[in-house]
Amino acid sequence: MNDLGPVGLAARAPWLAPARGALARALESARLPHAVLLQGLPGLGKAALAQWLARLALCDQPGEAPCGACVSCHLHATDTHPDLMRVGLVEDRKQVAVEDIRELTARLGLKSFRGGRKVGIVDPADAMNLSGANALLKTLEEPPPGTLLILTVARPDRLPATVASRCQRVAIAVPETAVALAWLAEQAGAGGEGGVDWAGPLALAAGAPLGALRLAERGGATLDRDMAEIPAMLSQGNADLVGLAERFQQHLPAERLRWMENWVTDRIRKGLTATVPGHSPSTPGLPAVARTRHIQSLFGALDELRAAQAALGGSANVALLWERLLTLLAQELAGLRAGRAAR
Repeated sequence: MNDLGPVGLAARAPWLAPARGALARALESARLPHAVLLQGLPGLGKAALAQWLARLALCDQPGEAPCGACVSCHLHATDTHPDLMRVGLVEDRKQVAVEDIRELTARLGLKSFRGGRKVGIVDPADAMNLSGANALLKTLEEPPPGTLLILTVARPDRLPATVASRCQRVAIAVPETAVALAWLAEQAGAGGEGGVDWAGPLALAAGAPLGALRLAERGGATLDRDMAEIPAMLSQGNADLVGLAERFQQHLPAERLRWMENWVTDRIRKGLTATVPGHSPSTPGLPAVARTRHIQSLFGALDELRAAQAALGGSANVALLWERLLTLLAQELAGLRAGRAAR
């Protein structure tokens, strides 16, 4: 697949075009604020857009895009620009270190080396703890002249309102499926890896093209086919739930949880939109009362799935989470199958 540098990716990704245009126009008309908050789902290229904006803001000859030829652009490309500072997650840390935020704000308070803007990037800003957010707040409230702060967030609810309210939000929308699939096919074709069915990885990535690309690179291109067999196995009532749970927790557990969430959500949607009174396309032959009970059980499973996704990044035992979820679904599907047979 293509080796996409962040600035090149941001410049070519079609779903980032609205944000690129808005930011470039704001810079050209001197309306670019001192702090920009780029928000959107993981896998939409927020970090790449932050780098693109930083290069544009520091460019000696900015236009609709960074010129790519000036001294500033070359310094940025070689990661040696003295007026650009980046803060993020280091190694296996789950939080941005408060010391790094303090160093960033201290450097932003200094005079620009090249006599232009100073740019600081916090990616991801929703990984700051309260101390880090408070350390950044003074710079947001009283930014030094010529300062631009760029923050990225996938979970805006994790960012204190005192920080978010002092930034101009730029929302990155999920592209239309056809646009995302065309882009993914182009990347795969350029790398000699054509033939991938991108619909499954894209759905598991919640429509985010970069998320689908990374999933495929981690061996998840066939995950959709692998998981499609699970509901039938569970409904038989004789699946090895412990073995499945161990296998799922070892490879792409978050994506498998999302697949099951999508599957359960689809079952609920089909059940709620039944066209024949008392029956459901997803539960043929099931009377209205049983169908209602089945949908209620699926809503319960959906709650469990979402709770498991929230706990996945913590200290929870992933195998036990999966075993509980699979047991819940197996009981419901096996009971549903038995109810049909009784009719």
